[in-house]
Amino acid sequence: MRILVIGAGQVGTSVSAALQAAHEITIVDLDEVLLGHLTNRYDVMAVAGSGTSRIVLLNAGIAKADLVIVATDRDEVNIVAALQAKTLTDARIVVRTSSADYLDAWRRGELPVDQMIAAENELAQAVVRAIGLPGALQTAMFADGHAEMVEFEVHADAAENIVGHRIADIRIPDASVIATLIRGDSVTIPGGGDVVEEGDRVVLIASPEASREWSHRLARRGVHEVREVVVAGGGDTGRAVAKVLTEQGLTARVIEIDPAAARRCAEEVEAAHVFCADATDPGFLDRENIGRADAIVCCTDSDERDLMIALVAKSLGVPVTIAVVGNPDLVPIFEQVGIDYALNQRLIVAEEIVRFTHDPRTRGFAMLENDRVEVLELEIRPGSALLGRPFRERPFEGAIVGAIVRGGKVLFPRGDDSLQAGDSAIIVAEAVRVPALENAL
Repeated sequence: MRILVIGAGQVGTSVSAALQAAHEITIVDLDEVLLGHLTNRYDVMAVAGSGTSRIVLLNAGIAKADLVIVATDRDEVNIVAALQAKTLTDARIVVRTSSADYLDAWRRGELPVDQMIAAENELAQAVVRAIGLPGALQTAMFADGHAEMVEFEVHADAAENIVGHRIADIRIPDASVIATLIRGDSVTIPGGGDVVEEGDRVVLIASPEASREWSHRLARRGVHEVREVVVAGGGDTGRAVAKVLTEQGLTARVIEIDPAAARRCAEEVEAAHVFCADATDPGFLDRENIGRADAIVCCTDSDERDLMIALVAKSLGVPVTIAVVGNPDLVPIFEQVGIDYALNQRLIVAEEIVRFTHDPRTRGFAMLENDRVEVLELEIRPGSALLGRPFRERPFEGAIVGAIVRGGKVLFPRGDDSLQAGDSAIIVAEAVRVPALENAL
């Protein structure tokens, strides 16, 4: 596939990194130095110039593109670039935005692009998924919310200790499948004889109810259900997070130091309790009993402030700390110093964008293990040669079917089950095998 990426910032870079091995990528950006770094690091072409320029887009080969991804950090530039691109190509156009107004306009059919992805909304949903399943490292929804991908790290001090147990000896709820076992740099599709070790990560495909059961079993002792959440930061991201939390029936308290931003947050998210205060002030946090909260989401405009707030909150007794990290390179550092979840908005948006490079039959998508593992929901072709083959024969090399959507119902297959015409399958696979798998199915 020929893909034109407009914007070489963190979203564009993340998309290019995930796609360059299997696709022909051209990146357009004004920053020639940044483009030089990208071409040195990845197998991509670069064109210096504005993505809003007709001449630049033509020089970048937009007429031959199959997909155009517009992902600069400025919404207005993205809209103009997308509208310009629409006049030059029949390719699908995917646009990144942080504006609720632009998203609403697109939903009303007023912006003629194929897909618009709202950064804050994607992040807010990721936060809710993180706190909704205590102990889960990563989650994603499939089958219209009737199935989930959930990743857990295994520890001996969990509510149920499965360390040292064979997969065959672990009690697996009917509505779930253990799809992948990750150990260090090794990713395997486990068999019944594989033994789980301390620190392993297991990837499950499960119903929402089974996911909660796994969460109760694999969460470390002391981790409990989240009901009250503090949101440090009342900007665009904080407002989106607080809105989704309150819509889910959770109690949200928002702390915002800027009076104007705090006022806007209080007006837009009436169900939240908004404080105009400094979230780095231990005295304020103590006076307001922040330590009694079940979780804190730190999403100010500074990674350093977010880290400080999260660590202070942890010291006051908040059990679950979530930080929205602007620099994706800092994500592992946040996790190493004890932050429970470090989420990068641009990586989350990039993952959603990458979905559009897959077969058009793909209905859902997620990436794991630095893009080495993919989870996708794929509609099966009626003529696929893999129809009718029992899963116990392992017909999918380097992949496993975690769930089947059949006749509006979600089935979690076992060894004697097989795919049928009309099915959609939720598949966990090594990323390098996905193109061949899509062709086979």
